[in-house]
Amino acid sequence: MRWLRSGTRDQQTDEERLESVRILTPELELDGFIAPTGQRITDILLRGQDLAFLPAGADSAPGNWLRIAPADLLVVIPPPISPRTGWREPLHLVEAFAEVGPYRISGTAHLRRGETLDDRFRERQPFLPLTSATVLRADGEPEQVKVAIVNLDNADRFGRAQSTSA
Repeated sequence: MRWLRSGTRDQQTDEERLESVRILTPELELDGFIAPTGQRITDILLRGQDLAFLPAGADSAPGNWLRIAPADLLVVIPPPISPRTGWREPLHLVEAFAEVGPYRISGTAHLRRGETLDDRFRERQPFLPLTSATVLRADGEPEQVKVAIVNLDNADRFGRAQSTSA
């Protein structure tokens, strides 16, 4: 993580211009905000760009922003997807899981036809969004979230969830 020191403050309030996000790293769970960019967080991460992050409770002065490198992330829980982001109906829905650090994430992966969750998938797309996800901490209760973006490069295991139906 690096402090972001450049930029200017504008006249909008934090509530008008910031979107809440939670970031899970190997050491910390960070609650805070990102500035809306008109892009999905997954797309930003897949391009290898740092996330500009403002910790919860901090004033939005430029010196309070952090840059978090994608490699430092385990899971990102983004704000809800709005229709303006260009979200399109997925072609193939797969129940999936990932074990990353002290977390087990399960949910629905939205894959293109013919894609499988294997090491070749991880090479092409190191960040996997799971919708209707459950975040389970080794020492806590499960948490339901709309979307959890998992860093597969940091995952110990990932793949299709085992079917429990008979």
